[in-house]
Amino acid sequence: MTLSKEQKERAIADLSHPWGRVSLRCDGYLVTLVMQRTGKNSLTFRVTTFVNGRIEGAWFVESSAAQESRFMRKSIRPNLSAAKRKAAEKALGKRYVARDPFYSGSYTLYLPDWVNGKAAINHLCKVCESIELLSVDEARVALNALAKPVAAEPVVDALTEG
Repeated sequence: MTLSKEQKERAIADLSHPWGRVSLRCDGYLVTLVMQRTGKNSLTFRVTTFVNGRIEGAWFVESSAAQESRFMRKSIRPNLSAAKRKAAEKALGKRYVARDPFYSGSYTLYLPDWVNGKAAINHLCKVCESIELLSVDEARVALNALAKPVAAEPVVDALTEG
């Protein structure tokens, strides 16, 4: 099941104002999109992706086998800036720099932030087979179901133990 055009528009509208929130059920995962400030002293707002109520650093690297990475924004960055690459070409030669994987390579990151709600919703519609818009109450129930109660360790009393 995918989102209808009206559901997409409603989700994008909810994420168009500060501290807007949309909860989705995507392929069995609870994905929450929240419009929040990017930094402590910043007035810039971005949409942040939470999967099952959390963000883990292991999802950010390309080598991660975590399925949660597909809900994040893919960013491919070169190993060196253009200025540093040009300086390396001058010092080492163009052919060496072109063949060396460090100088000509790049790395991939999966970041949890999006510039706006439309980009986040469109990405989720592309990568998910089933996607469902949840109400606030449904999202709260789903998040509470994910929270595992911590089992209390049995207290051993030194006086009663023989």
